[in-house]
Amino acid sequence: MPLVLTFIALGLLGSLLMFAGDMLLYFTPGVYDMDGTLKPYLHIMRDIPAARVRVGGALGPVAAFLYVLGFLALPLMARGDLAWLVWLAAAILAFALICGGAYHAQYAYLSIIAKAGHEDLYEEVSANIMLLMRLATTPMYAGFILFAIAIVLGQTVFPAWFVVFTPIVTSFLGLV
Repeated sequence: MPLVLTFIALGLLGSLLMFAGDMLLYFTPGVYDMDGTLKPYLHIMRDIPAARVRVGGALGPVAAFLYVLGFLALPLMARGDLAWLVWLAAAILAFALICGGAYHAQYAYLSIIAKAGHEDLYEEVSANIMLLMRLATTPMYAGFILFAIAIVLGQTVFPAWFVVFTPIVTSFLGLV
């Protein structure tokens, strides 16, 4: 069990680093019209110091590595005939977070093109970021669903009711 706790702690550290990277990349006390595109980020990141953007972007891949180590805890908590579901969920989630780390790092390019006055490159940069975002989020939700199914079917050390604490449930609560 100490190994499981170590992996969980590393995964939590990864989540904190990813959050710190987000804050470094585009936190601002200003109010912006978030229109569903990346253009507001372009305007926000134009005024953020370059070093802050570089550190924020670089934290994405570092955090992703720690997340992947955290996902190693999931198979160690698998039990039952369908325990392979947990292994599959962990592998899918690891892939999603690797893509997420790359996605995170790409945001630095929004700042670069804004600072250089090359906002004409927005569509190209934005298309690349959105591709990586889809490569991260689609498998991420698949992994969340598989993990939730494994919990409900009793294939983990967690009781079935623990499913309410999984990311798939908390994500849907955020939509309400």
